[in-house]
Amino acid sequence: MSPKLDPAERYLDLATTRFSELGFHGVSLALVAKDAGVTKQAVLHYFRSKERLYAEVLNRLALRLLAEIDATLAPTPAQRLIAYFNAYAASAIANPEDARLVVRALLDSDAQARSWPLKPYLDRLTELALQTPRWQSASREEALAGLYQLIGAIQYFAISAPTLSGMYGKTSFDKVQGALTDDFRKVIQGFEIP
Repeated sequence: MSPKLDPAERYLDLATTRFSELGFHGVSLALVAKDAGVTKQAVLHYFRSKERLYAEVLNRLALRLLAEIDATLAPTPAQRLIAYFNAYAASAIANPEDARLVVRALLDSDAQARSWPLKPYLDRLTELALQTPRWQSASREEALAGLYQLIGAIQYFAISAPTLSGMYGKTSFDKVQGALTDDFRKVIQGFEIP
């Protein structure tokens, strides 16, 4: 018999799926409660508001992304970034929920947001990039811009894969995915080139 999932964790899992599908404005606490088969009050007991639930979903995502960086071991910062982004691209394409959630979080946030859960993730990647031959002479902002473009390209492809496959068919889509994966690999390997 498997251990029963903590209700708060279960609500977070369901909310993660819904927020990645519909964004902050498309999700209600009532919808998450319906998915969980509980009352809205049960969800409110753990999170007090939709904003707190969403913040916790994004905090979990950020911690997961940071843990993935920390778990990526390699002899040099460039090799570590290469290994991380190769795994990130493969994971995003295979399971685009996190990619959709990041994109939705960026679209739903505004300049007045009080919390930026993904900032530590981007900061960690930037610090690592600044130690690579490609970015060691660059400003922090230049390195962040390069990383942001790479992350964005990976996420955009991951979340649009069903549409591309539908428009062009599976055979053509598989060829596009292969070509794009090769392109990502070339860009990622550029971390070793000054």
